[in-house]
Amino acid sequence: MIALLFALLTATMGLNYFNMTKAGNALFFLTIALSIYWLKFHATSQLTIQL
Repeated sequence: MIALLFALLTATMGLNYFNMTKAGNALFFLTIALSIYWLKFHATSQLTIQL
């Protein structure tokens, strides 16, 4: 998932570099939404440590 987020951010930078700012902004906000989902998933999942 982290590799996907980095790839999406790289694509965002590429789109903005080639002056496709609307598509770049849309992809950026999608990436931010996925990042928040991923953070919430990890912050609320139970630890499976067996002692």
